[in-house]
Amino acid sequence: MAKALKHYFVVNPTAGKGLRATFVKDTIVPACEKTGVDYEVYYTKAAGDGIRFVKETAEKGDPCRFYACGGDGTLYEVVNGAYGYKNAEVAVVPLGSGNDWTRLFGELDIFLDIEGQINGKAIPIDCLKCNDEIAINQASMGFDADACAVQGQMKKLPGVAGHLSYYLGGLYCLFSKVNNKYHITVDGKEYDGKYVFAVGCNSRWYGSGIKVAPFAMPDDHLMDIVLMKKDMPWIMMFFIMMFDWQNNEDTHVHTTHCEYIRGKQLIIHDNKETNNHTNIDGECHRTNDLQIDLIEDGLTFVVPAGSNYFADKENGTLSNEIKIDEKKYKFRRNLI
Repeated sequence: MAKALKHYFVVNPTAGKGLRATFVKDTIVPACEKTGVDYEVYYTKAAGDGIRFVKETAEKGDPCRFYACGGDGTLYEVVNGAYGYKNAEVAVVPLGSGNDWTRLFGELDIFLDIEGQINGKAIPIDCLKCNDEIAINQASMGFDADACAVQGQMKKLPGVAGHLSYYLGGLYCLFSKVNNKYHITVDGKEYDGKYVFAVGCNSRWYGSGIKVAPFAMPDDHLMDIVLMKKDMPWIMMFFIMMFDWQNNEDTHVHTTHCEYIRGKQLIIHDNKETNNHTNIDGECHRTNDLQIDLIEDGLTFVVPAGSNYFADKENGTLSNEIKIDEKKYKFRRNLI
Protein backbone atom coordinates (compact mmCIF):
# COMPACT_ATOMS: atom_id res chain seq x y z
CA MET A 1 0.00 0.00 0.00
CA ALA A 2 1.39 3.37 -1.07
CA LYS A 3 2.25 5.83 1.63
CA ALA A 4 0.23 9.04 1.94
CA LEU A 5 1.77 12.37 1.01
CA LYS A 6 3.54 14.05 3.94
CA HIS A 7 3.68 17.84 4.17
CA TYR A 8 6.92 19.45 5.36
CA PHE A 9 6.96 23.16 6.21
CA VAL A 10 10.55 24.39 5.88
CA VAL A 11 10.64 27.62 7.87
CA ASN A 12 13.36 30.25 7.91
CA PRO A 13 13.07 31.57 11.50
CA THR A 14 15.00 34.77 10.68
CA ALA A 15 12.80 35.87 7.76
CA GLY A 16 10.21 38.58 8.31
CA LYS A 17 11.76 39.87 11.55
CA GLY A 18 10.71 36.92 13.68
CA LEU A 19 7.06 36.74 12.60
CA ARG A 20 7.44 33.18 11.33
CA ALA A 21 6.76 31.52 14.68
CA THR A 22 3.45 33.37 14.94
CA PHE A 23 2.44 32.31 11.43
CA VAL A 24 3.29 28.68 12.16
CA LYS A 25 1.26 28.64 15.37
CA ASP A 26 -1.69 30.70 14.15
CA THR A 27 -2.00 29.55 10.53
CA ILE A 28 0.02 26.50 9.51
CA VAL A 29 -0.75 24.23 12.47
CA PRO A 30 -4.54 24.90 12.52
CA ALA A 31 -4.83 24.28 8.76
CA CYS A 32 -2.94 21.00 8.99
CA GLU A 33 -5.01 19.86 11.97
CA LYS A 34 -8.26 20.79 10.22
CA THR A 35 -7.40 18.92 7.01
CA GLY A 36 -5.97 15.95 8.91
CA VAL A 37 -2.76 15.70 6.87
CA ASP A 38 0.49 14.21 8.10
CA TYR A 39 2.83 17.17 8.57
CA GLU A 40 6.06 18.38 10.12
CA VAL A 41 7.47 21.87 10.72
CA TYR A 42 11.23 22.18 10.26
CA TYR A 43 13.12 25.35 11.23
CA THR A 44 16.33 25.84 9.27
CA LYS A 45 19.43 26.33 11.41
CA ALA A 46 21.89 27.96 9.00
CA ALA A 47 22.46 28.73 5.34
CA GLY A 48 22.31 25.49 3.37
CA ASP A 49 20.48 23.56 6.08
CA GLY A 50 17.24 23.66 4.09
CA ILE A 51 18.92 21.98 1.12
CA ARG A 52 20.29 19.24 3.38
CA PHE A 53 16.96 18.60 5.13
CA VAL A 54 14.92 18.48 1.91
CA LYS A 55 17.43 16.28 0.11
CA GLU A 56 17.80 13.79 2.98
CA THR A 57 14.03 13.58 3.39
CA ALA A 58 13.33 13.15 -0.32
CA GLU A 59 16.03 10.47 -0.60
CA LYS A 60 13.85 8.15 1.48
CA GLY A 61 11.54 7.82 -1.53
CA ASP A 62 8.21 8.51 0.19
CA PRO A 63 5.74 11.03 -1.32
CA CYS A 64 6.59 14.43 0.16
CA ARG A 65 5.68 18.07 -0.32
CA PHE A 66 8.03 20.81 0.87
CA TYR A 67 6.65 24.27 1.60
CA ALA A 68 9.30 26.99 1.42
CA CYS A 69 8.21 29.31 4.25
CA GLY A 70 10.32 32.45 3.97
CA GLY A 71 11.83 34.55 1.22
CA ASP A 72 13.69 33.87 -2.00
CA GLY A 73 16.57 32.22 -0.12
CA THR A 74 14.28 29.64 1.47
CA LEU A 75 12.69 28.82 -1.89
CA TYR A 76 16.16 28.45 -3.42
CA GLU A 77 17.13 25.93 -0.75
CA VAL A 78 13.93 23.89 -1.08
CA VAL A 79 14.25 23.82 -4.88
CA ASN A 80 17.90 22.74 -4.80
CA GLY A 81 17.12 20.05 -2.24
CA ALA A 82 14.08 18.69 -4.09
CA TYR A 83 15.55 18.70 -7.61
CA GLY A 84 16.09 15.22 -8.97
CA TYR A 85 13.46 13.51 -6.80
CA LYS A 86 10.24 12.60 -8.60
CA ASN A 87 8.54 11.89 -5.26
CA ALA A 88 9.09 15.51 -4.07
CA GLU A 89 6.78 18.46 -4.64
CA VAL A 90 7.64 22.12 -4.06
CA ALA A 91 5.21 24.69 -2.62
CA VAL A 92 5.74 28.28 -1.52
CA VAL A 93 4.49 30.17 1.54
CA PRO A 94 5.86 33.66 0.74
CA LEU A 95 6.92 35.32 3.96
CA GLY A 96 9.87 37.32 2.63
CA SER A 97 10.19 40.62 0.78
CA GLY A 98 10.70 39.55 -2.86
CA ASN A 99 8.17 36.79 -3.65
CA ASP A 100 8.66 37.18 -7.41
CA TRP A 101 8.02 33.56 -8.32
CA THR A 102 4.47 33.58 -6.94
CA ARG A 103 3.29 36.61 -8.95
CA LEU A 104 2.35 34.61 -12.05
CA PHE A 105 -0.02 32.42 -10.03
CA GLY A 106 -1.95 35.09 -8.11
CA GLU A 107 -1.96 37.39 -5.12
CA LEU A 108 -0.05 36.60 -1.94
CA ASP A 109 -3.27 35.83 -0.06
CA ILE A 110 -3.83 32.57 -1.92
CA PHE A 111 -0.33 31.39 -0.97
CA LEU A 112 -0.88 32.33 2.67
CA ASP A 113 -4.07 30.24 2.71
CA ILE A 114 -2.52 27.00 3.95
CA GLU A 115 -5.70 24.96 3.53
CA GLY A 116 -5.81 26.09 -0.10
CA GLN A 117 -2.15 25.13 -0.45
CA ILE A 118 -2.77 21.67 0.97
CA ASN A 119 -5.60 21.23 -1.53
CA GLY A 120 -3.56 22.69 -4.38
CA LYS A 121 -2.73 21.01 -7.68
CA ALA A 122 0.78 19.69 -8.31
CA ILE A 123 2.02 20.27 -11.88
CA PRO A 124 5.32 19.66 -13.69
CA ILE A 125 7.28 22.82 -14.44
CA ASP A 126 10.57 23.58 -16.11
CA CYS A 127 13.60 24.76 -14.18
CA LEU A 128 17.06 26.14 -14.96
CA LYS A 129 20.35 24.39 -14.31
CA CYS A 130 22.85 27.17 -13.68
CA ASN A 131 26.36 25.71 -13.56
CA ASP A 132 25.88 23.46 -10.51
CA GLU A 133 22.76 25.16 -9.08
CA ILE A 134 19.05 24.96 -9.84
CA ALA A 135 16.82 28.00 -10.34
CA ILE A 136 13.05 27.98 -10.51
CA ASN A 137 12.73 31.61 -11.64
CA GLN A 138 15.79 33.15 -13.31
CA ALA A 139 19.57 33.42 -13.55
CA SER A 140 21.55 36.41 -14.75
CA MET A 141 24.86 38.21 -15.03
CA GLY A 142 25.47 41.97 -15.19
CA PHE A 143 23.85 45.08 -13.77
CA ASP A 144 20.88 43.31 -12.22
CA ALA A 145 23.06 40.69 -10.53
CA ASP A 146 25.30 43.43 -9.13
CA ALA A 147 22.23 45.27 -7.84
CA CYS A 148 21.03 42.07 -6.17
CA ALA A 149 24.46 41.63 -4.56
CA VAL A 150 24.45 45.10 -2.97
CA GLN A 151 20.77 45.29 -2.04
CA GLY A 152 21.51 43.41 1.18
CA GLN A 153 23.74 46.26 2.24
CA MET A 154 21.01 48.76 1.36
CA LYS A 155 18.64 47.02 3.79
CA LYS A 156 20.93 48.16 6.62
CA LEU A 157 19.93 51.77 5.93
CA PRO A 158 17.15 53.17 8.17
CA GLY A 159 13.69 52.58 6.73
CA VAL A 160 14.93 50.58 3.73
CA ALA A 161 13.28 47.22 2.98
CA GLY A 162 11.71 45.21 0.17
CA HIS A 163 11.58 46.81 -3.27
CA LEU A 164 13.28 50.00 -2.07
CA SER A 165 16.47 48.07 -1.30
CA TYR A 166 16.55 46.76 -4.88
CA TYR A 167 15.89 50.24 -6.24
CA LEU A 168 18.75 51.79 -4.28
CA GLY A 169 21.02 48.89 -5.21
CA GLY A 170 20.16 49.45 -8.86
CA LEU A 171 20.75 53.18 -8.62
CA TYR A 172 24.17 52.56 -7.08
CA CYS A 173 25.16 50.04 -9.77
CA LEU A 174 23.84 52.20 -12.62
CA PHE A 175 26.90 54.42 -12.20
CA SER A 176 29.51 51.68 -12.42
CA LYS A 177 28.11 48.24 -13.37
CA VAL A 178 26.57 48.64 -16.82
CA ASN A 179 29.50 48.32 -19.21
CA ASN A 180 29.98 44.56 -19.51
CA LYS A 181 31.78 42.99 -22.45
CA TYR A 182 30.23 39.57 -22.93
CA HIS A 183 30.55 36.69 -25.34
CA ILE A 184 27.09 35.11 -25.33
CA THR A 185 25.90 31.90 -26.92
CA VAL A 186 22.21 30.97 -27.27
CA ASP A 187 21.66 27.46 -28.61
CA GLY A 188 24.94 27.72 -30.53
CA LYS A 189 24.33 31.21 -31.97
CA GLU A 190 26.95 33.73 -30.82
CA TYR A 191 26.51 37.30 -29.68
CA ASP A 192 29.39 39.63 -28.83
CA GLY A 193 29.41 43.16 -27.51
CA LYS A 194 28.76 45.39 -24.54
CA TYR A 195 25.74 44.54 -22.44
CA VAL A 196 24.02 46.02 -19.41
CA PHE A 197 22.92 42.51 -18.41
CA ALA A 198 21.98 39.08 -19.74
CA VAL A 199 19.30 36.95 -18.08
CA GLY A 200 17.63 33.58 -18.66
CA CYS A 201 14.06 33.39 -17.34
CA ASN A 202 11.62 30.65 -16.45
CA SER A 203 9.02 33.20 -15.30
CA ARG A 204 8.40 36.93 -15.59
CA TRP A 205 9.48 38.86 -12.50
CA TYR A 206 12.59 39.31 -10.39
CA GLY A 207 14.13 41.95 -8.13
CA SER A 208 10.94 42.39 -6.08
CA GLY A 209 8.52 43.07 -8.90
CA ILE A 210 10.61 43.94 -11.98
CA LYS A 211 9.00 42.40 -15.07
CA VAL A 212 12.12 41.40 -16.98
CA ALA A 213 10.55 38.70 -19.21
CA PRO A 214 6.89 39.65 -19.72
CA PHE A 215 6.06 36.68 -21.99
CA ALA A 216 7.73 33.84 -20.07
CA MET A 217 5.84 30.77 -18.87
CA PRO A 218 7.32 28.10 -16.58
CA ASP A 219 5.76 25.14 -18.37
CA ASP A 220 6.27 25.84 -22.09
CA HIS A 221 9.69 24.08 -22.32
CA LEU A 222 11.36 27.33 -23.41
CA MET A 223 13.69 29.75 -21.66
CA ASP A 224 13.04 33.46 -22.27
CA ILE A 225 16.37 35.23 -22.70
CA VAL A 226 16.75 38.99 -22.36
CA LEU A 227 19.97 40.66 -23.54
CA MET A 228 20.09 44.38 -22.78
CA LYS A 229 22.67 46.03 -25.01
CA LYS A 230 24.89 48.90 -23.84
CA ASP A 231 24.27 51.11 -26.87
CA MET A 232 22.19 53.90 -25.39
CA PRO A 233 22.86 57.21 -23.64
CA TRP A 234 22.99 57.09 -19.86
CA ILE A 235 19.81 59.17 -19.50
CA MET A 236 17.90 56.69 -21.68
CA MET A 237 19.22 53.84 -19.58
CA PHE A 238 18.15 55.68 -16.42
CA PHE A 239 14.56 56.02 -17.67
CA ILE A 240 14.34 52.36 -18.62
CA MET A 241 16.20 50.75 -15.71
CA MET A 242 15.25 53.05 -12.85
CA PHE A 243 11.83 54.42 -13.77
CA ASP A 244 9.69 52.27 -16.07
CA TRP A 245 11.36 49.00 -15.13
CA GLN A 246 11.07 49.64 -11.40
CA ASN A 247 7.37 50.39 -11.84
CA ASN A 248 6.54 46.94 -13.26
CA GLU A 249 6.61 48.15 -16.87
CA ASP A 250 8.09 46.25 -19.79
CA THR A 251 9.60 49.23 -21.59
CA HIS A 252 12.93 47.55 -22.23
CA VAL A 253 11.63 44.74 -24.46
CA HIS A 254 9.98 47.21 -26.85
CA THR A 255 13.22 49.08 -27.61
CA THR A 256 15.97 48.37 -30.13
CA HIS A 257 18.40 48.01 -27.20
CA CYS A 258 16.87 44.68 -26.18
CA GLU A 259 17.32 41.23 -27.70
CA TYR A 260 14.41 38.99 -26.64
CA ILE A 261 15.21 35.40 -27.56
CA ARG A 262 13.88 31.96 -26.75
CA GLY A 263 16.04 28.90 -26.40
CA LYS A 264 17.21 25.95 -24.35
CA GLN A 265 20.74 27.03 -23.42
CA LEU A 266 22.35 30.36 -22.56
CA ILE A 267 26.11 30.67 -22.02
CA ILE A 268 27.60 33.96 -20.81
CA HIS A 269 31.34 34.64 -20.73
CA ASP A 270 32.57 37.82 -19.06
CA ASN A 271 35.80 39.10 -20.60
CA LYS A 272 36.86 41.04 -17.50
CA GLU A 273 39.82 39.83 -15.50
CA THR A 274 37.83 40.07 -12.28
CA ASN A 275 34.83 37.81 -11.76
CA ASN A 276 31.38 39.28 -12.27
CA HIS A 277 28.34 38.75 -10.07
CA THR A 278 25.68 36.22 -10.97
CA ASN A 279 22.15 36.18 -9.59
CA ILE A 280 20.54 32.74 -9.33
CA ASP A 281 17.09 33.19 -7.79
CA GLY A 282 18.47 35.85 -5.46
CA GLU A 283 21.64 33.94 -4.52
CA CYS A 284 24.70 35.89 -5.64
CA HIS A 285 28.11 34.48 -6.57
CA ARG A 286 31.11 35.56 -8.60
CA THR A 287 32.25 33.89 -11.80
CA ASN A 288 33.34 34.72 -15.34
CA ASP A 289 31.24 31.98 -16.90
CA LEU A 290 27.60 31.10 -16.44
CA GLN A 291 25.87 28.30 -18.34
CA ILE A 292 22.09 28.09 -18.03
CA ASP A 293 20.30 25.01 -19.37
CA LEU A 294 16.52 24.62 -19.46
CA ILE A 295 15.42 21.40 -17.77
CA GLU A 296 11.98 20.41 -19.06
CA ASP A 297 9.59 19.25 -16.32
CA GLY A 298 12.47 19.33 -13.86
CA LEU A 299 10.33 20.04 -10.78
CA THR A 300 6.81 19.51 -9.48
CA PHE A 301 5.19 22.71 -8.21
CA VAL A 302 1.98 23.10 -6.24
CA VAL A 303 -0.46 25.74 -7.52
CA PRO A 304 -2.78 26.82 -4.65
CA ALA A 305 -6.47 25.98 -4.91
CA GLY A 306 -7.42 29.65 -5.11
CA SER A 307 -5.25 30.44 -8.13
CA ASN A 308 -6.68 31.53 -11.49
CA TYR A 309 -3.58 30.21 -13.27
CA PHE A 310 -5.28 27.40 -15.17
CA ALA A 311 -8.35 29.47 -16.11
CA ASP A 312 -6.15 32.37 -17.26
CA LYS A 313 -4.14 30.02 -19.47
CA GLU A 314 -7.30 28.58 -20.98
CA ASN A 315 -8.89 31.97 -21.75
CA GLY A 316 -5.66 33.47 -23.07
CA THR A 317 -5.08 35.99 -20.28
CA LEU A 318 -1.81 34.15 -19.61
CA SER A 319 0.10 33.29 -22.75
CA ASN A 320 3.68 32.91 -23.88
CA GLU A 321 3.01 34.79 -27.12
CA ILE A 322 5.73 37.37 -27.68
CA LYS A 323 4.21 40.78 -28.37
CA ILE A 324 6.85 43.39 -29.18
CA ASP A 325 5.27 46.78 -29.89
CA GLU A 326 7.91 48.69 -31.83
CA LYS A 327 5.81 51.86 -31.88
CA LYS A 328 4.93 51.82 -28.19
CA TYR A 329 8.03 53.72 -27.09
CA LYS A 330 8.81 55.54 -30.33
CA PHE A 331 9.04 58.90 -28.55
CA ARG A 332 11.76 57.77 -26.19
CA ARG A 333 13.73 56.09 -28.95
CA ASN A 334 13.63 59.36 -30.91
CA LEU A 335 15.38 61.07 -27.97
CA ILE A 336 18.60 59.22 -28.82
